[in-house]
Amino acid sequence: MSGCNHEHGKRRELRRLPREISPGIWWVGGCLVSGAFDEPVHFHTSAYLVIGADRTLLYDTAPPSMWDELDRDLDRLLDGRKLDYCVPSHSEIPHCGNLHRLCAKYPAMEVVGDMRDYHLYFPDYEPRMRQLPHGSTIELGGGYRFTLLDAIIEDLPTTVWGYEHKSQMLCTVDALGYGHQPQIAEFPGELVHRAGECALFASELDTPPQLKYATHLTTASLFWSKYVEISPYFERLLQLMQQYPTKLIAPAHGAVIDKLDVIMPVMREAHRKAFVG
Repeated sequence: MSGCNHEHGKRRELRRLPREISPGIWWVGGCLVSGAFDEPVHFHTSAYLVIGADRTLLYDTAPPSMWDELDRDLDRLLDGRKLDYCVPSHSEIPHCGNLHRLCAKYPAMEVVGDMRDYHLYFPDYEPRMRQLPHGSTIELGGGYRFTLLDAIIEDLPTTVWGYEHKSQMLCTVDALGYGHQPQIAEFPGELVHRAGECALFASELDTPPQLKYATHLTTASLFWSKYVEISPYFERLLQLMQQYPTKLIAPAHGAVIDKLDVIMPVMREAHRKAFVG
């Protein structure tokens, strides 16, 4: 085994979730795992914790199957502090499925963002929900600030993106996920990866981004991409990233992207090829 691969193997062994991807910013959640194949197949379902000097915020909730891990990790990372805010990105189970458990665990926590339909799913906690418009900024102290953004490439009409100013992290949920392993017929559109790659940045993976996988993912997971010419949306995305300078892209499904100049051209071309008119 070459020295390079040996070092990469060591890094994989050491990198586990939760991972601090920038001071005070933690990549939490985990992976859904299927054992139906020759090797375990993993699927990221990530959330992100911001620990400010005064207040704390969790973006997304991870799915219910990961509650035990999330519960344990929050206890350790917050170290006695409370969770002040939760921002669910949209009302699908992988993204808000633990909201009722978080509300029960943290009685003073506010649920903020586009709340227009959450009362239908979690009626007991409607008094804790606060509608905040896109562009609203939540001050967390110590330079940490989280701004709610309109999702340019969205899954649902209520999808909310987020931006943390100190780390320059853009949270994009279902958009800009980076898959690097061949697709599996039983899981079309999923961002699959191997065991040991769950907490790696895109730059730490062995395989560079490949257009064929990105195109398959785009057409399978964002069905509307076949019928929407993406160029105006990417222009808006680039403008957004100029307004909110971005060092990290933090998707829900896929590795955290730390080399935007490598990934973004592939993503744009994937959407272009997906478009059938």
